[in-house]
Amino acid sequence: MLALGVPNLTFSDLEASGTLDLETLTPPPRFSETRFDSYRPQHPSQAIARDTVVTFVAETSTAPGFRWPWQAPPQGRGLYLDGSFGVGKTHLLAAAFEAAPYPEKIYLSFQELVYLIGVLGPGRARAELSAYRLYCIDEFELDDPGNTLIVKTFLDAVFSRGGAVVTTSNTPPEAQGMGRFNADDFQREIQSIATRFRIQTIEGPDYRLRNRRSGSLTEAALRSRVVATTRAGVLADWVTFLAFLKSIHPIHYRSALQPVELLQLDGVAPIVDQNDALRFVHFVDKLYDLNIGLEASGSIELSQLFDPSYRHGAFAKKYDRCLSRLRELFEEGGADAASG
Repeated sequence: MLALGVPNLTFSDLEASGTLDLETLTPPPRFSETRFDSYRPQHPSQAIARDTVVTFVAETSTAPGFRWPWQAPPQGRGLYLDGSFGVGKTHLLAAAFEAAPYPEKIYLSFQELVYLIGVLGPGRARAELSAYRLYCIDEFELDDPGNTLIVKTFLDAVFSRGGAVVTTSNTPPEAQGMGRFNADDFQREIQSIATRFRIQTIEGPDYRLRNRRSGSLTEAALRSRVVATTRAGVLADWVTFLAFLKSIHPIHYRSALQPVELLQLDGVAPIVDQNDALRFVHFVDKLYDLNIGLEASGSIELSQLFDPSYRHGAFAKKYDRCLSRLRELFEEGGADAASG
């Protein structure tokens, strides 16, 4: 059983902001100091990708020249970083944001972008998001037909006025939507999105496995130990935690987690419902981005967290990324692991 060293927070203490503040849409704490020169390529494609992103950002730095009213506006450009988890795509995305030498830039997840457009409405979203020269969009993923049409319309507007977009994804653009909805019916829209981007494939091993300290983390990564801490944290059982994930929209996990420095979960068990699993994946992404500590106890191995009925289905890459990030979060805890 896990125990916090001092009285701390409960999920009822966490408040989710009702809106997304555009001023806060910058690289999250984990990537706030990320730069191109701290990227360490472990595969030739990674070095090529880094140089490609550097050049792309430099090209966006050139202010558009004078244009006569009858001349066509400059066309925007897009760069699509395609690759598996743990190859440094988000590192390069955050570095691109930091390297752009102008203030008209924004960094947000794909889900945050879709949410903003939905809340603001297409017209207002175009107006409020039109002032940027560079859009850095993490985890591009077309999960349903509605997102496909929303994003196509948004990107058309961005590129028509000369904006630049860098995005990351675990899925090649032409394969977006496969297995999630009838992508054949939306192939024209998906292809239209794909043709807007130069695709840069990044290969190589998952750096989280490469950097793992020898003997410090086994596959049975869920730890059963007592942790004393003075950090502001939440201690909860697994059932309570899953109920919390259902209680607020995933887009608000980031704001709700602001006061939390450590999350401790007890009685971790396999997630049998895919909706719960996808919420959990999004939550782990936010824990990871915000550098929030994670401790957990359970009698399962990490590979058993997601039920086989969906683990290897249409969202397999999401679950693989989640497991990879969980390993790193547990590794950062600094103590030896043992199954409980």
